[in-house]
This record gives sequence, C-alpha cells and structure tokens, in this order.
Amino acid sequence: MLPGYRRTILDKLKRTAGMEDIEERIVVEQALTPQDIHERYKVLDGAIYGLASHGVWTGAFKPGNRSRAVKGLYLAGGAAHPGPGMPMVMMSGWIAADALDQDLGGRGMSEAARAAGQRGVPLAAE
Repeated sequence: MLPGYRRTILDKLKRTAGMEDIEERIVVEQALTPQDIHERYKVLDGAIYGLASHGVWTGAFKPGNRSRAVKGLYLAGGAAHPGPGMPMVMMSGWIAADALDQDLGGRGMSEAARAAGQRGVPLAAE
C-alpha cells in the first residue's frame, strides 16, 4: 500500500501546494507505517491515537488513570481515559494528576480548576 499512498501524497502536494518539483528536491525519505509504530511503540496494531474510542471492548472500557496492576502508576494519554486527541490527552493528564494528588492525601482539584474545563464557566479574574 505504501507506494500507492506515496504517489497520492506527492501528487496532491504538486497539485494543491504548488510543489511541482517536490520529487527532485527529496534528499532523504523515510516511511513510518502502522507496523513500524506497532513494533517501535508497542501500541495496538500501530494505532497512533491509542486505543480506538469505539467498538464493543474499547468504547466504555478504556483503562482508567490509575493502574490496577502497579500501585503508584498513573496513566495519561491516548490509550487512557478519556482517549485520543490533544484536548483529551491534556484532560487525561489532568485527571491522572488529580488521582495522584488525592492518593497522596491532597484534596484533589479545586472547584475553580474543575470548572475551568467546562463550557460557559467564566474564568477567575487574574
């Protein structure tokens, strides 16, 4: 599949980005396939955004932010709750940090911090 995709990408860059001579300018070329990602990063079938957010076993069953297998291990990112995408990964880190804080005896996220992530809630005055 890679040669076909390569051709499609180069043709689109020539057509839409005005890079008619792109092939003559390529000095180094590397490809990163789903198989490469799977082998390098040990993610399921090379999924760049972690576990799929749909399907019978993954939609509502993503790993939580506290590891059940290793005490003191907190998970964040595309394969942990709530899932893929930059806003979700940021939220995932926030949730994991909150879990760690609570487990170490902290009070967790303040109400202002919790509200900051919600729509329609005014931010606190600086």
